[in-house]
Amino acid sequence: MKPLFLLFVCAALSVSAFAQKPAAPHQPASRSTVASADEKPSAEQVLRLLDLLRIKESIQISVDAMKEEMKGTAEQSFREKFPNPTPEQLQSVHAAVDDVFKTLVLDDLLTKVVPVYQRHLTRSDVQAMIAFYSSPAGKKIMREQPAMIRESMQATAAGQQKKMEVLLARLDLRVQRLIQDEQNKTTPEKK
Repeated sequence: MKPLFLLFVCAALSVSAFAQKPAAPHQPASRSTVASADEKPSAEQVLRLLDLLRIKESIQISVDAMKEEMKGTAEQSFREKFPNPTPEQLQSVHAAVDDVFKTLVLDDLLTKVVPVYQRHLTRSDVQAMIAFYSSPAGKKIMREQPAMIRESMQATAAGQQKKMEVLLARLDLRVQRLIQDEQNKTTPEKK
């Protein structure tokens, strides 16, 4: 469970950070994405950028959501073994999940990703991003981004729902055909 959880949190961290990064000018294909030692941003610069991007807040939201989901899963598992648990037993299950999550220190996760940012971004990249996200426009993007994402999801949800229904129907039809083909292979032919 722990490696999967850490993978999820690291994925959330990287997606959040790069989703919020302003568009960079087109770079020539020959330029390496790895920063040389001279160009590397300091750990402090990277942590400042992560702070401006509110990465810790994003991770905390993801962790809290995962914790609630795990509480539900743990409770369901407990109920499978003990069909009629008492409120005290369920409280103990929830407390066990809370205890596991207390061992997760978000600052440790941030510290572990600093070298990744240092490998892929130069000092001037990080300085430019810090300058942008410290500016009124950068602050506005950070302030408005949650609402923009929420509204974008709402604006596209209806159309995506219809597309998903069509795709799922097509997938179901193909699976049924595969099942029928397999059944026809195993059924002896009548003469």
